[in-house]
Amino acid sequence: MIGNTRWHWACKIKNEWKYFHTSPNPIEFINKKPSHITWAAVGPIPKIIELNPSKRLSLNDIPLLNIPSNLGIDRALSAWSAFQKASHLGINKDGVLIVDAGTIMSITKITNKGEFSGGQLMAGLKLQLSSMAKGALNLEEPSVNLIPKKTFQYKTEDAMIKGSINCLVGAIAKAYEETNLTIWLCGGDSPIIYKELQDRSINVQYHPNLVLEGMVNISQESFQAKIT
Repeated sequence: MIGNTRWHWACKIKNEWKYFHTSPNPIEFINKKPSHITWAAVGPIPKIIELNPSKRLSLNDIPLLNIPSNLGIDRALSAWSAFQKASHLGINKDGVLIVDAGTIMSITKITNKGEFSGGQLMAGLKLQLSSMAKGALNLEEPSVNLIPKKTFQYKTEDAMIKGSINCLVGAIAKAYEETNLTIWLCGGDSPIIYKELQDRSINVQYHPNLVLEGMVNISQESFQAKIT
């Protein structure tokens, strides 16, 4: 999966799927036979990499209903993966909410029939911080090492981090409050968000690699369909 700011990999090693996340770097494709790789993209695709167009996953490959034609493939994959897992566990009676905490944080609602039912989009944690730093003369983008605990912070950098986290967690909490649906959480900032949601006693299923798991699931189903 070619993301907006990172590349995400699913590799089968000794019959077990492993997931990796790297900075965009064409060198990653050395010795990987790009034409054989199943792939999808929401970010810029390097022209020097000869990816096989026939191996690209699209919205037409995702078995969800009522998908808008402009929905990001990452949202569709994570939604399908969460819906499948919830169905297997028997906890999708009223539907599911998928939160992908990436460059853009998305909240996606899927009904118990597997229908896309809308969502929300907002700037993710790092994008909020970089936007403030670029948009205001006296602000610098802070490094996120620890999330400040107190609501009101003395240092400007900590105040930026705390405010941004509260924006994201508040949006998730509001969606949870209105729907009472289990949150399925994934994405690069999901470890940070997960801890914050736990502190608020919100029902969360934490699966940081939902998008890649969805890709694996779709690819395997497609392969089985071809051989049968």
